[in-house]
Amino acid sequence: MNVDGMHQQVLSFLRPLQGEALELLKRLVEIQSGSRNKPGLDRMAGTMAEVLGTILPQVLIVPFDDHGNMVQAATSAATAGRKGFLLAGHMDTVFPEDTTLTTYREDDQHCYGPGVYDMKGGLVVGVYALKALKHLGMLEDMPVTFLCNSDEEIGSPASRPWIEEHSGGCLAALVLEGGGLNREVVTGRKGRMGLRLVVRGRAGHAAKGGPKASAVLELAHKIIALERLNDDAEITLNVGRVEGGIGPNTVSERAEALIDVRFLTPTGQDLARQQIEAIVQTANVSGTSCESLVVAGRPAMPQSRANRGVFFEARRQARLLGYELPEELRFGVSDANFIAGQGVPVLDGLGPIGDQDHSDREYILKQSVVERAALVAATLIGLRRDQAKVLFDKTGSFLHKGTAKSMLVCFGLMCNPFY
Repeated sequence: MNVDGMHQQVLSFLRPLQGEALELLKRLVEIQSGSRNKPGLDRMAGTMAEVLGTILPQVLIVPFDDHGNMVQAATSAATAGRKGFLLAGHMDTVFPEDTTLTTYREDDQHCYGPGVYDMKGGLVVGVYALKALKHLGMLEDMPVTFLCNSDEEIGSPASRPWIEEHSGGCLAALVLEGGGLNREVVTGRKGRMGLRLVVRGRAGHAAKGGPKASAVLELAHKIIALERLNDDAEITLNVGRVEGGIGPNTVSERAEALIDVRFLTPTGQDLARQQIEAIVQTANVSGTSCESLVVAGRPAMPQSRANRGVFFEARRQARLLGYELPEELRFGVSDANFIAGQGVPVLDGLGPIGDQDHSDREYILKQSVVERAALVAATLIGLRRDQAKVLFDKTGSFLHKGTAKSMLVCFGLMCNPFY
């Protein structure tokens, strides 16, 4: 099948299905699936398993006691243990179970609703990309696994080991978070570290005056020092919540702060941790002490040669589909950070084009659902084709059939922006 013919077949198959895809989107959006709403998330998992079961031969609902159930689906080639590709998306939203934002709606150009962009639209893109591959007869022999988790918006505490297990050793991963308004896809993300600072002082009556071991006063010094660490080129830090003391007439015995730290590279993470620890260990107020606790985090996802190698393939496919595909470094985190931490080439932001996520104004562009599904399908075909041109000998060196360019693209090592 020639390239132009393949792209035309993908588009000819998907375009008439836009209405059907939006019906699925409506169905998913109107399932309330806040990260703490286990019944709603279990319903989401059941719905995704039902839909994926019409496409793929193996679909498992993975049960969790304290979090929503999750879904693992795979092609025959993937279940046979062949190295291949990962699709990943999350089913939870930031909107709690008691939210009043529960309705899906459309106008001529947009779809609106809780999670329509972040990221139930991405789940629909993944479903219809797989449908297109099945229609073309390419899916059975392509090793693809699709993971749908239920706790991404709270840091993926339960699903992280599961994602890392199934992504390790993959040739490449495509993550279906929402795309940028100019069609951007994500080749890098800052990492995140969530910290709790706890300061301890000595209680006393405020009226006595004189020196006082006030935990609140010490924390104030530390907040000023911490905020001075901000360096947008590498580190961003925000002290987002502060509490302490029991009343205005009592010297505070305890105070604490919750801190969000972002960094571009593992080196930046180490530097931030060292600088924060120096501040923690320096007491400005006599009689106080401080400790820091890491309560959450994701590794950095640098814009590596490997990630950009997958991007070059996606950009090539986008050009064949008739448009340019920009890349971006995104400061927010996703499960792509965990996948990149496994050394797997990963491209993110392949979901529909939209904006205003985490708000009652959240939306996507209707036409972008089919556009992105075609892009994901074509990118998987391109990656699979290039992978088939390369073999490994027993020592791990390359034995290739085809051009050196194909070898480099396949394994994410190519960095020529004009490919």
